[in-house]
Amino acid sequence: MIEFAFEPRADDDSWSPDRPAVKADRPEHPELVNSDFCLELFQADLRLVVHGVDLSVHLLGLPVVDFALMLHYATTTLETQSGIAVEAGLTQHVYAFSRDGDSITLTTQWAPRVARLTWPELRQLTDLAKADAFRLITAAHPELRDNAWLRETVGASPAA
Repeated sequence: MIEFAFEPRADDDSWSPDRPAVKADRPEHPELVNSDFCLELFQADLRLVVHGVDLSVHLLGLPVVDFALMLHYATTTLETQSGIAVEAGLTQHVYAFSRDGDSITLTTQWAPRVARLTWPELRQLTDLAKADAFRLITAAHPELRDNAWLRETVGASPAA
């Protein structure tokens, strides 16, 4: 069983509906861009328990889009390679994935943990993380449903 949830951080005011969802310091291009979503805004704690192994991250928070895209990149890479290590941009938390057929081993270095899941479970977790990131962000800021970058990267429906 896999437990997964983003828990938006109360100390990150980007979740506040009162905060404008634009970058006032970029009047020439105020729309939020990939680095805003991946390195700065919409930080959350991560609740992730994979078959009893707790891989949760609560100390620093991480942008939900960064984590979702990190999972997407790992999953895509594992389609053609047997392993990859990816790093969350803001927290520098490293997740190492190795694939042997339908079996995935996920290792984290902080705290050191090893979990095993199936290939379908990893794909499902990736789709869930992307959908949840989009849902949480657009619930706080409905106007971001129209942000092309956000919609194309995490808002697109998973392939059937």
